[in-house]
Amino acid sequence: MAADQHLHFTLDHDDTPQFGTSGTLDRIVKTARYAGHHCIRIGLCDTLVPEVSQEGLLQPYYTYQDVTLFHFHIPHEVTRATWEFAAFMDDPGCPVREVHVLVQHGSYPVVGKDNSTFKDYMYIERAAVHKVTTYSAYQPHDATILPVYNPLPGSWFAAAYIPNWNEQMQQEGIVHKCRYSLGSVAMWSQKEQIHTINIGKRQTVCTHENLSYYRFYVPSHTWFLQINITNCQIREEIINHDTWERLFRWCIRSLSLQARSLPTFDPDGGAANISQGGGHVFTETRPFSDGYYYLLVNTEGETMMDITIETKECGGTFSDSTPRIQEIKTSSFMEVSSKQDVRLDGTVSPNITMSVSTSSTSAEQQELENTMSPRWDSDNVPDESHKCYPILQLARIKHPSDFTDTFLIQGPEWYSTWLSMRGDVPVFTHLTLLPFTDIGGTLSINLRMDEILMNATSQLITVVGCIRKARPPEVKDDLLVCDDEQLTLNITSFSASTVTDFILIPFPEPDTWFLALQTICYYKGVKAPCKINQVMVSVDIRTQPCVFTGEQPCGGHGLCQETHRGMFFFTSCICTAGWEGWGCEDGAAYQGWNAFLTGLCLLTVSNVFFIPPTIIAIRRRLYAQALLFTATMIASIFYHACDNEVLSYCLTKYEVLQFTDFFFSLLCFWVTIVNLAGMDETLCPFLHTLGVVIIAPAVQYSRTALASFTFPMAVATAIPICRILYRRWHKGSWPSVQPRQILYRGTGVGLALVGLMMFALIQTKDNYKYVHSAWHVIIAISLVFLLPSQNSPDSGHKVPYPTVQFSASSMVSDDAELIDVGSATVDYTTSSPVFQVASDVDFLLADNSEGTQ
Repeated sequence: MAADQHLHFTLDHDDTPQFGTSGTLDRIVKTARYAGHHCIRIGLCDTLVPEVSQEGLLQPYYTYQDVTLFHFHIPHEVTRATWEFAAFMDDPGCPVREVHVLVQHGSYPVVGKDNSTFKDYMYIERAAVHKVTTYSAYQPHDATILPVYNPLPGSWFAAAYIPNWNEQMQQEGIVHKCRYSLGSVAMWSQKEQIHTINIGKRQTVCTHENLSYYRFYVPSHTWFLQINITNCQIREEIINHDTWERLFRWCIRSLSLQARSLPTFDPDGGAANISQGGGHVFTETRPFSDGYYYLLVNTEGETMMDITIETKECGGTFSDSTPRIQEIKTSSFMEVSSKQDVRLDGTVSPNITMSVSTSSTSAEQQELENTMSPRWDSDNVPDESHKCYPILQLARIKHPSDFTDTFLIQGPEWYSTWLSMRGDVPVFTHLTLLPFTDIGGTLSINLRMDEILMNATSQLITVVGCIRKARPPEVKDDLLVCDDEQLTLNITSFSASTVTDFILIPFPEPDTWFLALQTICYYKGVKAPCKINQVMVSVDIRTQPCVFTGEQPCGGHGLCQETHRGMFFFTSCICTAGWEGWGCEDGAAYQGWNAFLTGLCLLTVSNVFFIPPTIIAIRRRLYAQALLFTATMIASIFYHACDNEVLSYCLTKYEVLQFTDFFFSLLCFWVTIVNLAGMDETLCPFLHTLGVVIIAPAVQYSRTALASFTFPMAVATAIPICRILYRRWHKGSWPSVQPRQILYRGTGVGLALVGLMMFALIQTKDNYKYVHSAWHVIIAISLVFLLPSQNSPDSGHKVPYPTVQFSASSMVSDDAELIDVGSATVDYTTSSPVFQVASDVDFLLADNSEGTQ
């Protein structure tokens, strides 16, 4: 097996998946360890170190807070890191889902919904990001493998999610709700005993392997780096064992140089085919600093060579030049003219004016020129590209809120965002973003030219800004060279719309970020020397939550939400009314105000169907039910008015409105069903209070669980059933039921079941406003047929309590709905009249054992 071939691990088919436990992941870990031992045995890696396995539940992607995150720490000098992912589902009947996994170095991966595009001012390119796709399985036998060769050391983040689908809004417990999870295991091969070369002197090294690694440390503030490899000598010849002749071989087959991570083996890339006595020179201007560079030497046998490494700094160190800039009050790089600046004590100084011509001596001006002008470190570096420029370090101003830090130019006693540029000399600044602290927001870089310059000269004044991570931008022929067009800012004095430009970097990588600025003037389309010596530019650099600056971080169509999940902390936008995109700027799916108002009106106005059962309850003097129906209608209206993305009105806290809506809805059914039992005035208050005691904890425990609905309704239904069974035991016969009552109650129960089926099985996120509105209507109408009915003594209207009637034949009501459940005959010779109680159950039942009166 070649060293660059992918390893594919197969899980044991006999193992049973254990969702939610580490059992399945243990199989992956054991397989990875076996592969690691095999890798070591056949000599494909030096040391394979497995990372602790991780598992997380997967969610459909609506916003970034639905993403499942994993964190891994990759050590230095790793030749290969391997991630293994396996997606699980907790039931074989669950549909197979596609799972997307993004693995990125340094910061959280930026994920767009349904491959949505980003605006031009959003920079989402990353130094190292990889994407794989896997599929869920009840018994996953294969793990998806992601190999990364020579990865950057430090933090690596994996973001996993399921692409969005129209998820069914299921009542918990009615049907099985599928759960998906992702297991991950990371392992890596680490190169050991890499030879370290000291800089500044010649060293002789000898290779003992075909692939030999060397490293050297580049200190901070290094502006120029040169690696000189000379005097290559072959120490080991290649012999043809058949003819015993010496075969030709190159002294060095190939050379590769890489910063921060090990170089990738490429025999045809870099410097190749170096002969006996030859050599090669690597030269880098503005290199990566404060870290290791790695040199890979590929030879066909033992080889000796001389290596000399030279580094040059810009006049000593950058830290030496920056204070000099700050101490000279006439510094043209930080001249502030009639701009407001914040002093160290927090006060505002509106008139800090520093002018070279009025407040500086000739000696100070000469020192300023020597300090700020580009220069060479030595006469041995005459190339124009080797010029070095002082770098201004921006000071971080910490604010109480998260992701609200600003970076300002620091003077002796003040901070400012205004930078004064002179001539066409490039100006370099840099800032440092911290791991975990800054990566969860957005880095905003905004340039603005002083509007006065629009009419100050006939020339077109242009300021070019180049942004680069980890190393300063290049300068060739005294002009800035921007490596990435997306990290280039341009402002001109042409019009008010061109004096500003900005870029947003979501979830920025922690590192040193450089910003270089240069002024270029044009006259009639031709580059010309600038007539204006000073060009004022505002450099506004800050970290901010979500996307935009100001009171609307997600624009006018989204809400900014902070998410704390263990060690992960980030902000993301929750888009409303169909708007999409990272900053809720994509209105392609926006349905307009008509569709929004239609949904809002359906969910709120549909509650007016509770008015008919309320009126009927009042006419029948069922005041308790009438009060509950009214309360349910009002609670539902205010809850749905608050549970809205675009235009919400919350009378009180959302949790309170949600609780009252669910609580009153269940209590309505409880009171209506219990009253059908025809209990007397002593038991009715007790049963109603019992309903409150049962329903309130159930709703508070879970508002969407099936048990929160079925258990109270089961208890309520059992009450009239027990009443019937008691009378059957007491009277010895089953009561008959009026056909009219069967029709009414059957219709009410049927409508309630239809509404329940719609609510539980048909309702989805897309059709919610239609199905749930229909649920309101159907449930309200079902209450009309389930209301108990009783005759009043005087007008035949229904009354809520049992009526008292004499048993004499002349006093018995002729209403067919009242069935005498008392004795069949009356003894008129008794000392007092005999009373009979007609209750709600009389409208459902009739005792067959009664005689005819």
